[in-house]
Amino acid sequence: MASGMQFTVSGNKAEVKDKLYNLISQNEWRVTPKGDFDAIAEHGSKAGSFWGGSLAGKKGRYLVLQINLLESADGNTDIKLIGKSSGFSGGFIGMGQAKAVYSTLFNTIEAALTNAGVLVNKANI
Repeated sequence: MASGMQFTVSGNKAEVKDKLYNLISQNEWRVTPKGDFDAIAEHGSKAGSFWGGSLAGKKGRYLVLQINLLESADGNTDIKLIGKSSGFSGGFIGMGQAKAVYSTLFNTIEAALTNAGVLVNKANI
């Protein structure tokens, strides 16, 4: 399966949610809330990935990202980002494209959280 990342940030989840969703949306993902603090983000095109396989490229590769915001006991927020797509429809090339797209998003989020001075910790999941 695909990769995942957990970021722990200072601040409560209500403060974090809108900023996180906006950041993800600015990076060519469509965010659909699935609850107060959960969402699914989609990238690329289902049809393009199915019919085009690896030719869909990184930009067209259809991927799904599960987003969960959890408040920790110390008042921080855990952001869990779990890749739900492997890119398998594009073979090894598609899987590499999926990994690169997830990695780019995770690095962008980490940089934004670091620049905002709110990143407490990060871990692969």
